[in-house]
Amino acid sequence: MRLGVRAIIFTRNHPVDEAAPRIAALGLQGVAVPTTYQEYPEYSSRHPNMNPAAFPDEVIAKIATAFNDAGLDTWALDSYNDLSAADDAAREAAVEAMKGAISIAPGLGCDTIVTEAGRRGVAGFERCVASFREIVPLAEEAGITVCVEPSYRQTIPNSWTMRGLIEEVGSPNLRVLLDPANILCYDSTERPFDVLGEQIVLAHAKDCIVDEDGKPSFPSAGEGDVDWARFIERLMELDDVPLIIEYAKEDNIEQVVEFLRGQIAAVEGN
Repeated sequence: MRLGVRAIIFTRNHPVDEAAPRIAALGLQGVAVPTTYQEYPEYSSRHPNMNPAAFPDEVIAKIATAFNDAGLDTWALDSYNDLSAADDAAREAAVEAMKGAISIAPGLGCDTIVTEAGRRGVAGFERCVASFREIVPLAEEAGITVCVEPSYRQTIPNSWTMRGLIEEVGSPNLRVLLDPANILCYDSTERPFDVLGEQIVLAHAKDCIVDEDGKPSFPSAGEGDVDWARFIERLMELDDVPLIIEYAKEDNIEQVVEFLRGQIAAVEGN
């Protein structure tokens, strides 16, 4: 199993040409490419007017070169947007940001972009479907896969609703990034694999603790209630799905990597 990390854990604190070697030194194979960089605050996803298409070609080239020179594959571009926003202007801006991500992804060596569905609300699912129907024709034309990450507070909070989104949009370029922690308060470890199967093409690794009121919190992988042995076993039954670490910090990332490698080795040994 290929193991990597969301590079934002490092790029928020270090220039990309320093962040990439730090990631490679952990023995990881790839990254989810962020849109937040210490040295480029004017292009950060936190900037109120940011659209990924604002990244100049020379900056895109520098980012891609840094990861490539470190021997890291660029598996996906993070582009998290509220595609269910009730405010028309906000939803339009989110759709445009996704289109911007599609436009820059090839320059970063990414054939996939990752997003959430957006915060849930009245008629949120319908707005989400409308957004993706705008986005996926451009993705199909560019040969880009758009992955949605189901999450408990989003319009797509579980595996069955994700199945419905795929069926409503009807595009082979709309797929799934599965984070078991995000939906543990709704779905068992098994259910997403039974419902979504080969639609799952990426996975995240963080953990989840669900309290007695059903509210989740999210520590690093190995510190919660996710059944990692079973999750990794089911993930390995699919076709080479990379596992991407998130919700770790630089001061505990080595322990997280060691934990996940141990889990992977145990499953492979069986």
